[in-house]
Amino acid sequence: MKTSPTVVQTVADRLQSAIGVDPRGLDAKRLVWIIRSRCRHLNLPEPSAYAAYLDETPAEIDELIDEAVVRETRFFRDPVVFDHIRQTVVRLAAAVSGPLRILSAPCGTGEEAYSLAATVQLAGVPAERFSIDAYDISPSALEIARRAVYPERTLHHLSAELQQACAQLKGNHWSIHQTLVERIQFERRNLAQPGALGDGPYHLILCRNLFIYLTPGARAALAQSLSTSLLPGGRLFLGTADRVEELNALFSPVRPAASFAFVHRPAGVPVELRPPGSAPVRSTLRGVRNGRSEIAAAPNDRASRNSEADATGMEAATDLLKRALEHRQRGELAKAERRCRQALYLAPNLLPALELLQSLWSEHPNLRLRRALRDRVLRNRLRWQPAAEPASWKESP
Repeated sequence: MKTSPTVVQTVADRLQSAIGVDPRGLDAKRLVWIIRSRCRHLNLPEPSAYAAYLDETPAEIDELIDEAVVRETRFFRDPVVFDHIRQTVVRLAAAVSGPLRILSAPCGTGEEAYSLAATVQLAGVPAERFSIDAYDISPSALEIARRAVYPERTLHHLSAELQQACAQLKGNHWSIHQTLVERIQFERRNLAQPGALGDGPYHLILCRNLFIYLTPGARAALAQSLSTSLLPGGRLFLGTADRVEELNALFSPVRPAASFAFVHRPAGVPVELRPPGSAPVRSTLRGVRNGRSEIAAAPNDRASRNSEADATGMEAATDLLKRALEHRQRGELAKAERRCRQALYLAPNLLPALELLQSLWSEHPNLRLRRALRDRVLRNRLRWQPAAEPASWKESP
């Protein structure tokens, strides 16, 4: 069954229109597989018939979205982030008199939302003093989340303390504690739509690894929704690759977690228009063949061409970083390191790429290289000029 590029582009455009996903971030091979799978399921003769069916059947876009969304998640992904969340919750609970309102979006199949609930309880906050809203676009992912039952392997990487805080092992499955299930409200939301988070405000929001897949328009809408929904003094937690220009205009990073924790940007603080962590790149991307970029040097004495190279190089570097993160999530660490180094070739000061490489090199045998990379990360963090930790927390009126 042959799938023409025109059909693939048509389906990608429909996904962009429906959920704001950037077609350039979609895996073309996976999209072809999805189209063929839907053809078999619907008994359609060829992919072009599926493109017509997609236009004629409004309900089919939901099925397509369900197949296309990325569901890479796990319990307590990135422990450093959850350690910081735990510390943040302790401060919030001491400063806020009423219940804490928390958001997990996108929540996927629920692992992150339940990890949040367990973290809040481990911070000493009683169940009646917090609630969590969890939003996602995928109906099947939300069905799994509401079921609150997971295979035994999904928690095997956690300590006994975290396992016991989350769930009880029954046979070969983990059943999430009912006290956690009752604190979470799962709901389908399209986060790329303006005002998608209208039910706020929230004291803490976890929104990781979504911005890297969205178009500029969808990123702007989501950034504005997050800004509106986050209470003054609240915390926004992002993925390390999510720091895009649209977010940088509204939020400032917070020490010592400047790579993933953010607060509202104070009034009067200048906004850097170029994506943070970037630097002039004296190269242009001519094309990509078999995953390898063809690079040509740009003349140093032509400012206009250098400016074009900066933008093109950053765009390519961001795409490579996105692939590196996907490789790491699948456990393909060698591929993740290679993509990360390619991103840094194009954008040597791209902080998320530096931090990802640092995590990949945590067990690198060469101590000198690890120290040099650590110093490079620290220097680039200073360029961000992150906001200092607030001296006190104040409950919003």
